[in-house]
Amino acid sequence: MNASSPKNAYGRNRRRFAHQLLSAAVLGAASLGAGAQSLPDRPLRWVIPFGAGSAVDTIGRAIANQVAAQTGQTMVIDNRTGANGIIAAEMVAKSPGDGTTLFMPNDGILAANPVLYAKLPYDTLRDFSAVTLTSTVPLALVAHPSFPASSVADLIAQARSRPGAIDFTSTGVGSAQHLAMEFLVDLAGIKMNHVPHKAMGQAIADVVGGTIPVMFSGMSNVIGFVRDGKLKLLGVSASKRSPAAPQWPTIAESGLPGYSYVAWNGIVVPASTPPAIVRRLHEEISRAMNEPAVRDKLGSLGFELVGAGPEAFSQLIRDDVARLGKLVRAAGIQPN
Repeated sequence: MNASSPKNAYGRNRRRFAHQLLSAAVLGAASLGAGAQSLPDRPLRWVIPFGAGSAVDTIGRAIANQVAAQTGQTMVIDNRTGANGIIAAEMVAKSPGDGTTLFMPNDGILAANPVLYAKLPYDTLRDFSAVTLTSTVPLALVAHPSFPASSVADLIAQARSRPGAIDFTSTGVGSAQHLAMEFLVDLAGIKMNHVPHKAMGQAIADVVGGTIPVMFSGMSNVIGFVRDGKLKLLGVSASKRSPAAPQWPTIAESGLPGYSYVAWNGIVVPASTPPAIVRRLHEEISRAMNEPAVRDKLGSLGFELVGAGPEAFSQLIRDDVARLGKLVRAAGIQPN
């Protein structure tokens, strides 16, 4: 494996930037209350590009409800699903920048879509202002119990003995689950076959049923199946073990040193939103995220709280657009 591989650089830079985000989050928390800008005296619309009851919807509602309790503002949750988040992103990008529209995308919508689609009705770097990086999301690498691998080292050995013969699934081309596996494939120097699905439930059902042997998934989606013996855990994608399941080894521990990949979620607003309102929104969201009930909700779903502010989150978005572009090109994924 060439040490200068774009994917190797992706992993190293991601780990380095995680330390920067942690420092920024601590500094941001220390500055709460410094801003005097009032929020608009109108309901705030939280646009969530995932369905009601999804993990992102659950944490979005928890944060929004706490902000409402702090400020007295009315919060309206708008679950705007479809087209890999493109529908929601376009609507927010074209909304007035008056502080009343907030958007809770993930890294796929803001960083992967720009390199996966030849034409988008929004420009991530031009049309949005970052407010708060709410959380990072480690992924779990799981397999059907009958699959002859109990660790990442075993999986790599199986793939080397049968190049291209082992299938894996995801929620679609360019999804976090897909890119996490492509990073593993490149770093390990192996070949595997991608069989994408359109929905997480369908993908998990195929692995639980043994139709497809292996996949990455958000931890909250599979932790119950692992505990019940319907799936087995090979490793967690983050560089450190997750507080939600500290008994689970990382992929680096399980056989692939240097591997680290996490997805993320955050809150952005239309780019024309005044900086003073952006800062006030970040302060209120950070206060909400420090409430024990909100922190516990995020943790129970496998999300790791960050709380980094506009500057650090903006830098992460810019860097990930570039990094994921390199990862997509190295994997040979063609834009739609």
